[in-house]
Amino acid sequence: MARLHEAQIDLPDSLARRLVDTQFPRWVNLPLTPIPSDGTIHAVYRLGEDYVVRLPFIDWAVEDVDRDAERLPLIAEALPVDVPTLVAAGEPAEGMPWRWGVYSWIPGEHLTAGEGGSAMVASLADAVLGLRSMDPVGAPSPAALDTRADDEQTRPRVEALRSPAALAAWDAAVTLGHDPAPASGWVHGDLMPANIVIVAQQVHGILDWGASGVGDPALDLLAAWTCMDRAQRRLYLELLSASDAEVIRAQAFAVRKVAWGLPYYRATNPGFARSLEFTLGQIEDDVD
Repeated sequence: MARLHEAQIDLPDSLARRLVDTQFPRWVNLPLTPIPSDGTIHAVYRLGEDYVVRLPFIDWAVEDVDRDAERLPLIAEALPVDVPTLVAAGEPAEGMPWRWGVYSWIPGEHLTAGEGGSAMVASLADAVLGLRSMDPVGAPSPAALDTRADDEQTRPRVEALRSPAALAAWDAAVTLGHDPAPASGWVHGDLMPANIVIVAQQVHGILDWGASGVGDPALDLLAAWTCMDRAQRRLYLELLSASDAEVIRAQAFAVRKVAWGLPYYRATNPGFARSLEFTLGQIEDDVD
């Protein structure tokens, strides 16, 4: 696995095998296979046919297992698509300073950005509406964005993209500020292609709920730029009855993701960088 962060720990495959075997001996005979991933926080392994092992390699994700134990059952009840189940929680051990998880495997293929028809778009919108139907009670989404408060740090990075469209989108959100009383609801917070599982051209499952929580519904409009082309985007925003202000905030969220992530991961995580380049292209396509 390429080294993505200065502070990440080393996770050799032998450590993953040892953690599973010593803490969950009932799975000692199941094959454990690394899964190529564009993820930036976890190493992921297929365990047998039915499970996935997720091992955090940086302290950004240390609360995920505990939070997943509480939120995933609630989310699964509300959504019309599959959500991973936390099957077992691993404990810290030599070489692994944090809790880690074994989750259910969701079959299918990761979404390819810009592909899929109206059925894919509609099924993702249905999943987001399912989240919005949940009582807005719980921890806030860590993906929350206040463009005015964040402007000083993020503006130089947006300018470094040399994209007039990205800068205009960021400026629009800074000028807008925050709605005085944005509707609050549950959000996923990180709807990227790698977190969306497709079967028969429809969304079958949604993965990686680390950024989920109660927040601005505009956060889940992110998929309009990370996952969709212009025609798909128009339909998605229509199905979610997105207001003009929500679209402005969501586009700025996408811009921020690109501005911080693209230079950071371009050399170390080319798959994720390509996803961010697609996102930037969609932001620019909006002004053509």
